[in-house]
Amino acid sequence: MSTRPLHLYAGCLVVGAIGSVAHASVHQDHAAHPPEVSASVRLPAPPDVAPPERWVYGYYAPWAGELVDLDWPRLSHVAVFSVDMNADGTFSGGDTWNRLGAEAVALGAPHGTRVHLTLTCFDDDVMTAVLTNTSRRSSLVEALGDAVDSVGAHGVSVDCEGVPGALRDPLTDFVVELQERVDEVTIATPAIDWSDAFDKAALSIHADAIFIMGYGYHWSGGSPGPVAPLVGGAPWNDWSLSDTVETYVDEGADPARLVLGLPLYGRTWPTTDNSVPGTATASGTAVSLSSAVDLAATHGRLYDEVTDTPYTFVSSTSQTWYDDSDSLQLKIHWAVERGLAGVGFWALNYEAGDPAFWQMVTDETTGLSPEEPEDTGSAEDTAEDTADSGAVDTAPPFDTAPPMDSADPDLVAEPRGLNFSSASVRCGGGLVPLLFAGAVGLRRRRRAAEEAG
Repeated sequence: MSTRPLHLYAGCLVVGAIGSVAHASVHQDHAAHPPEVSASVRLPAPPDVAPPERWVYGYYAPWAGELVDLDWPRLSHVAVFSVDMNADGTFSGGDTWNRLGAEAVALGAPHGTRVHLTLTCFDDDVMTAVLTNTSRRSSLVEALGDAVDSVGAHGVSVDCEGVPGALRDPLTDFVVELQERVDEVTIATPAIDWSDAFDKAALSIHADAIFIMGYGYHWSGGSPGPVAPLVGGAPWNDWSLSDTVETYVDEGADPARLVLGLPLYGRTWPTTDNSVPGTATASGTAVSLSSAVDLAATHGRLYDEVTDTPYTFVSSTSQTWYDDSDSLQLKIHWAVERGLAGVGFWALNYEAGDPAFWQMVTDETTGLSPEEPEDTGSAEDTAEDTADSGAVDTAPPFDTAPPMDSADPDLVAEPRGLNFSSASVRCGGGLVPLLFAGAVGLRRRRRAAEEAG
């Protein structure tokens, strides 16, 4: 069992049921209310596109577009969403998988892109009924293996969310048994594992990859803010992608088995005004990357330097926070420098097939170009680029914790340190690892190029 410290927010011990199901609410919300996607601008990929050198793992959601619209040569894996776990050890959605799985295999085969079947379960009673029963668990493993084999696919993505801590070992056992039946197994895991339900050390041995769902740090029912902050710090909390990855590594995960999942979506919140941090007046709604970029082109693109997240004010009482190609480039660059297996995305086609975006992904996952040698920067560069938020240090935490009536900064526990290297610097109210300076250097080079142009 992990010994990582629990955090105190506003005098309350946060055990975080909300944070553990943030991605589940994304899936369910997107399926029920699909984000609008701009018209595809897909151009045929050049015939000589080399296969990705790192994992480039994408979830395909049928509501976002067609399989044929994916940039197949630039993807190492496509996980087709989804079939649902049933309490009796069967799954539903097989007919859809038979159709989409076969099509995906045919489209991916010329490029060596591997296809996975996504198994979902967001109901802890169903998970308990199956995972704790060896007979039902074995039946499900065999049924999934048959489904993969029937279309010539390559593996299974296990996407169980809101997992109770009591299922930590049975979930690992399920992955072990599934690995013995199919060629590849990945498991989607939360940005913040509140219930300590995922054995990161064991899963990084028995799964081919752990797909960290690196989004939902600000969720639909909370206040507006960065969906996938690279680092934390005032005026935000310290929860961030870098903090998440280091927590996983601290708990025994092999970085070479970690895939950093990034959002191709953002969220629009109705707010009291345009203050940052703002106050929501109702739940936020999902917006695709392509639609968010269109909004920013109309209303003006703003940028949060602390977390490397763009945002825009659609009106005086509305805020849209999202990621675009530039902010995602920094996060992909960071993941590659950190030595992770690769990156992934929820959900494919939300970027509307932007060829420039996928060229950027290819460039970042095949090393730096000769024109741009690696620049690791310095602690001073990191501090200069990330410290100037100009905000107070008394903001409430990320909305992975339940809303509180008040937030007393004296009752907020000191965040755990980040362990990227032997040295860190405190910037913007949070600990910033020196390795992050490589991504900062990339940002500085981009700015210099823009100024020179």
